[in-house]
Formats: sequence, C-alpha cells, structure tokens
Amino acid sequence: MAKFRKAPGSEWLGHPYLKIEDIDHEFFKYSKYLAQSLVDNRKGRVYLVMDHNFYQDFLAAVKKKFGNINASHVNKAAMDAVKAWVEEVNKE
Repeated sequence: MAKFRKAPGSEWLGHPYLKIEDIDHEFFKYSKYLAQSLVDNRKGRVYLVMDHNFYQDFLAAVKKKFGNINASHVNKAAMDAVKAWVEEVNKE
C-alpha cells in the first residue's frame, strides 16, 4: 500500500492576521513563496484611481526620487505618502 504524507491542515485559513510562523506544514517549508503569498493575501489594500495628468506627475516624482519606475518603487512611494498622512492625522 502506498504511503502518503499527511495533508496540510486548514486551521490557519481563518486567521485574519496570519503570520508565516502560523503555517507549519512541511510542504510550505520547501515553497516559501507560496506560504508568503498566503500571508500577503490577508494584508489590506488600497486602490487609487488617479487622473492621467496627476498619475504622470506621480510617476515623474517616483522616477526623480528612485531613479526609475518599477512596481516596488511605486509601492514604496505610495506607502511613504500614506504613512506620512496617517502620522499627520494622528498628531491632531
């Protein structure tokens, strides 16, 4: 008879604040990107719709600060702006 590994449990699927340490099945130790994607899928997101001219200004500012435009630089610039705004609002 064939011997199979125990299937991953699903108890961590309901965790709203999932951490990489919560996923302990051996399969995810060999595929760290899959486990990280499960964690990242539970993180909050904000989608912005910008007018074309403002969006081009934003991309120009990203290029000026970081030297080029790529997804990580755009994300960093947006995150920095959101953090600065939250800190400003929380000071009041």
